[in-house]
Amino acid sequence: MTKILFINVINELRNRNMEITFSSLGTSYLASYLRKYGGFNDIEILDVGQSFDVGKFDVDVVGISSITQHFNIAKEITEKIKRGSNSLVLVGGHHITGLPNSLCENMDVAVMGEGEQTVLEIMQAYEKNHLNLSTINGVAYWEGGNLKFTSKREQIKPLDKIPFPARDLMHIGPHRVHMFTSRGCPYQCVFCSSAFFWKTVRFHSAKYVVAEICDIIEKYKPMCINFSDDLFIANKLRLRKISRMIRERGIHREVEFRCTARANLINNEVATLLKAMNLRTATMGLESGSNRILQYLKGNSVTVEQNEKAVKILKKHDLLVSATLVIGSPTETKEEMLQTYRLIERTELDGGDTYVLVPFPGTKVWEYAEKAGKVSDNMDWSRFDMYFEDHPNHVMLNEVLTRKELLEMVFKFNWLWKKRRYATLFKEAVKHPARILPFIKRKCGF
Repeated sequence: MTKILFINVINELRNRNMEITFSSLGTSYLASYLRKYGGFNDIEILDVGQSFDVGKFDVDVVGISSITQHFNIAKEITEKIKRGSNSLVLVGGHHITGLPNSLCENMDVAVMGEGEQTVLEIMQAYEKNHLNLSTINGVAYWEGGNLKFTSKREQIKPLDKIPFPARDLMHIGPHRVHMFTSRGCPYQCVFCSSAFFWKTVRFHSAKYVVAEICDIIEKYKPMCINFSDDLFIANKLRLRKISRMIRERGIHREVEFRCTARANLINNEVATLLKAMNLRTATMGLESGSNRILQYLKGNSVTVEQNEKAVKILKKHDLLVSATLVIGSPTETKEEMLQTYRLIERTELDGGDTYVLVPFPGTKVWEYAEKAGKVSDNMDWSRFDMYFEDHPNHVMLNEVLTRKELLEMVFKFNWLWKKRRYATLFKEAVKHPARILPFIKRKCGF
């Protein structure tokens, strides 16, 4: 029986508990798909980083999932694997799909885009000792020192064909579990690689979503389930069905939910549906307090005024509202960044984060950065860390501020968010004291 190891690459210098808590579900989807459609059961999933020890390595195939900022670590891991074994090494995820030329010599195959059916075909051929990669769609591989590409892989339809992820192979904490109810995003934000990776938007049916929720509750009994979709509320008809089914089955009395939303889709009906299913927190990518910068980041799909209106609607329905914001666009001025700062000050946001614009592979800002000579196929990938303040040579696209000035702006935002979170925690402690202990436990890693 073929032994398979899937690795989610993490940065052990970060909060290990947090990285594992929100570990990628991609590898667990691969595992469940291989189990159901290929009969492969000797599968293990590990979250590993810089200290990965090959030891007595006895695995036939290793599948590695890595985001861009962890790709240096992924390369170190594959070097260790190849030094101590003859394992076939597969690499998948957004980074390698957006930049297959970054495949290094210790990585045998790049699985590009949706990987379940591709990996299944690789495994079936491997087990029969007849692995001819040229006949498998959706891969890039080495042949004679050259990188070869096969045809694009067809997407899996319907999405419900994919079984629930193999969470039994993952580390699941006692407080929060995350899940996906869709793949892809209908929008084209310049900094997001999701539209490039998934190409189209597909949704699990409401029946499938509620069945997975019930499965999670039965097995893990979490206090909260986080819908990690790019945009959970994108399909309003499906949202109505999910909300109704959750109420009919009494699920809203057993667990609370968190989800992603978008300001231009928020109205009183959507907020009512979310509240009815016991959604506690909605997170929106508000991105900027400047309409000029917002248009650069998100096109003509939303305005600052719509963002503010959406926050007010969600707060009117007694929901917590979190936001992500982005500063550091190429031509963004200090005053425009301060407009974003003032957006936080004048709205009832309960928490959030502000990031410096990062040009990830497969995005429109990557194309800009590449033309400007700021990025290449082979570079120090740690420079793409989501936290600008933690890397002295972080890739910087802004042409107006100095690095020091941008860093000072980051600290200014961080301090504001810290004060806002403490204010929210105090209000929640007074209003819902039973929720505070689980929050503290999560923060302390219990």
